[in-house]
Formats: sequence, C-alpha cells, structure tokens
Amino acid sequence: MKDYIIRDSSIWEDSDSTGLLYGKDCAVRIGTVREEMFLTNSQETRYKVEVWDNGRIIPITCIRSSRFGGVYNFEEYTNRGYDIGNSEAAGLKSSQPGDQVLVAYLNGSAREGIILSHIGHAGRKEVINSPKQKEPNKFSEFVNRAGPTTVRYISEFNGVETAINASGEQRVTFKGQPTNLDKLKEAPSGGDIPAPVYDAKVGSSYYEFDKTGSWYLNDNSQDGGLQSIKVDKPNGKIEIISGKTSLVINKKEETYTFTQKKVTYNTADEWTLNTKKTNVLSSTEINMKSAKINTEGEWTQKGNMTITGNTKQTGNVDVTGNLSSTGITSLAGGQFPLIYDIALTIGIGNMGAPVISNHVFLKTTKTKAT
Repeated sequence: MKDYIIRDSSIWEDSDSTGLLYGKDCAVRIGTVREEMFLTNSQETRYKVEVWDNGRIIPITCIRSSRFGGVYNFEEYTNRGYDIGNSEAAGLKSSQPGDQVLVAYLNGSAREGIILSHIGHAGRKEVINSPKQKEPNKFSEFVNRAGPTTVRYISEFNGVETAINASGEQRVTFKGQPTNLDKLKEAPSGGDIPAPVYDAKVGSSYYEFDKTGSWYLNDNSQDGGLQSIKVDKPNGKIEIISGKTSLVINKKEETYTFTQKKVTYNTADEWTLNTKKTNVLSSTEINMKSAKINTEGEWTQKGNMTITGNTKQTGNVDVTGNLSSTGITSLAGGQFPLIYDIALTIGIGNMGAPVISNHVFLKTTKTKAT
C-alpha cells in the first residue's frame, strides 16, 4: 500500500501547483438569481446569476447544487428570479427580488459558477429575532405555548411555511401563491420590495406536531366553521370536526361518539350490525320500508299500533294500548287466541225452570281464528 505524506503547503510549497493557483479566482461571492434556463441538449437546469465582484455586477451561468447527488438519492428545487427591467435600481441588492445566493467559480474561472448555498435577502427583515415576535401576531398562539423564547426555525418556499418553536413543536402552513404575484415580479424601482399578500380563504391551512407527540390538521376555514383532525396521543383520542359535525374515537374507552345533523348510509349489497344491546331513540317517528321484514325473539310493544294490511301472528301478542288493523288478522297460540265478547241470556228449560245460558261473539268479522 502506498504511503501518503500530507505536507503543510505553507511550509512545503510546490512552486508548480502554487503557480497554477495564482491565476484562479477561488473567492466565494454573493449573487442574485435573475432567471432559470433549461438546456435542451443536456437536459439540465442552469441559472443566470448576477454576481457582485469588486463593485461590478457580472452575469454568470451557474449550476444548482443540492444536498444529495445520487441517482436514487437526489434533491431538486427551483430558485426564483426577477425582471431586471431597464432601471439602474437593478443594481441595488435590497431592491432585487430574486433569490440571493453564494457563488463560487468552477475551476476558478468566471465562465461558469456553482450555487453553493443561499443567504438572507437584503430586502427581507428577519423573523426569529424580530421585536414583533413579542407582540400579538400570526405566530402568537403557536409561539406562546413554548414560552417567551419564541420561534427557533422558520422557512417559506413557494407558499409553504415551516416553523419550529422553542419546544420543538412544528407547524407547516399552506399559504398559496401571493395574490399580488405580478407586482412582486416587476422590475426593481429602487424602493422597498412589496410584501406578498395571501388569500386567507385559500391559504392558512396547516398541520402541526406538538410537544406531546400529538398531531393536528386544520383547514383554518374563514367561512362556515373549521374542519380539523386531531390525534391526541396522551389521551388516546382522535377527533374529527367539520363545522358542527364531529366524530370522537376514544382508544381507552373503546367508543365512537358522533355529533351531526343528518346521516345517510348507502350500501350496495348488505349492512350487518352485531352487538349485545341496541338502543334507538327517536323523538318523532321511525320510518322503515322493505319488501319483507323478518324479526325473531320476544317483541314487547307499548303504545298504539296501527297496521295496514294482513297480519299473521304465531305466538303470544302482548299489546298495551289499542290495536287497529285494516286487514285480516290471524292469531294462533296463547290462552285466549280470539278477540270475543261473552253474552249471558235467561230462558226457560224443558222442565219449566229458569236457565242461564252464555254466548260468545267475535268482536269483528275481520278477526279469524286458526
């Protein structure tokens, strides 16, 4: 195995290699992305970047770097440029709305560069150390749960904002595209870059992980009530809310609790319910319609019953209240299977003595004994 000797270049100077470096530009410079280009021949993306070099602005074609550089491990993203226009204000970094980046020349030559990373834009004010964090703002509810130490991380890319507070809680908010996007793309005028304006009816939806390990999704609707899903890890509950409708699943109690105004079930073939006890409470009425209804077991009815059509009963019928039938009723079983009246009559027998006789009359001709 070959031994490698590492020598300090300040002591062991190689005149040949050092001489080559003298003609190279190895500095890292700040630049502003002007536009994105796609090379059809190589099928690769390039960026035209305005690089600041000793007070001069040099447009350089740059390669986009990424965190992963494999065939299967990769990362792609888009840098935002701007319309430079014809104004001299394009030379002011704070007025250029394009992404500001750090650029190094490939092989030390200004012919082509590589975007190493990004830096904070000169036209944007920081959020993390901003005094406004101590005032009520859009982060107040999210931040106050972590105490006065406020946000520790925040980023926004193409309308999606990610924030992490001091407790490690994360919130990702969908803001959508700015409604004044055309204004943001205008050529610099030398003044402050306008702030983006978002449509709260479209954006502001978010999901969040809190310090208990729970997860929360909220559409933050501005009309008709919120819609949300919450997985409460410490209490073992899942809560789904849509306006005034809700479903709560309790892992510990093994229960489902529904709150809603109307429920409709549509099943193509069959619906099966297996349970020990079923309670149905209806304040006005229950309507059922079927070609055939089969029941099995003891049936206790309290209150009046109205039946339209023929009824055949095999077994005892226990009714508290009136039973009204407009069809033939066939009854079999029980101690007194018929509905009847008893009439007593007094007459004279064969020997001339008085005799008391009884007669049984059916109360209705629609009642038939089997």
